[in-house]
Amino acid sequence: MSLSVFGLVLLAAFCHAGWNLATRRLRGDLTVLWLGGIVATVFITPFAALRYSLGVDPWATTPAALVCILLTGVIHALYFLLLGKAYERGEISVIYPIARGSGIGLTALIAHVLLGESISTTGVFGIGAVCVGILLLAVPAWVVHRTHGVGLALAVGATIPLYSIVDKVGTHLVPAVIYIWVMYLLTSVLLAPLVLRKGRARVSRIWRQSWKLICGIGIGAMLTYLIILFAYQMGPVGYIVAARESSIVVGAAAGVVWLGERFDRWKLAGVSGVTIGLVLLRLA
Repeated sequence: MSLSVFGLVLLAAFCHAGWNLATRRLRGDLTVLWLGGIVATVFITPFAALRYSLGVDPWATTPAALVCILLTGVIHALYFLLLGKAYERGEISVIYPIARGSGIGLTALIAHVLLGESISTTGVFGIGAVCVGILLLAVPAWVVHRTHGVGLALAVGATIPLYSIVDKVGTHLVPAVIYIWVMYLLTSVLLAPLVLRKGRARVSRIWRQSWKLICGIGIGAMLTYLIILFAYQMGPVGYIVAARESSIVVGAAAGVVWLGERFDRWKLAGVSGVTIGLVLLRLA
């Protein structure tokens, strides 16, 4: 993986850990994620409009491009729904690593089969080390906290290979800024009925109480994925998805330091495995 792509992925990883930490501090309510998505949509609208005014490739309006945009909107809506429910039930230092890491190997395999991306021996070991690190982080949660969001975290992880492959294709058809704008807009529309059925008064109350964190979540999530979309245009999706899990190290550390979550030998071993994997991916 080139240094430029690796740098982009690391930047995205820190952003990703940051908005997930903010989400967990607000107990990960789906309403929070939905409001954050609306903020992200509004924030990026002028940039998407500017990019559109400069002209887009004819490929951006083909059926293939429209299918990619529709699919990523649906999958991301499911992703945010599951993530919100998982954070309502479990610790970030447990939910976050499992959710982010469980789809790594599958993403690389699908990218190899469907997109023809090659994986070097070093890359295979790097992806493997990250996966082992994730499993080590998941051990105590699975044994002790089975009913506290682990299943939901695995379900979140199952959505990651789906939207990663779709977005790898989609960003070669549609400019990244326009692509992510449509994705957030569609996701917000799809989740609206689930959020608003709990009452508009509740939505207004949550916004008044936590609008600063919600803005940070929305803009942080949007910038994170925008960076990744640019990285998809420059490197193999299997390596990028694995390398971005360096956010797991940041997320686990943040959960321990700022949220007072426990730190044990399993987390230490898991973080070490992820770190070794990142080094190997950089060398791949």
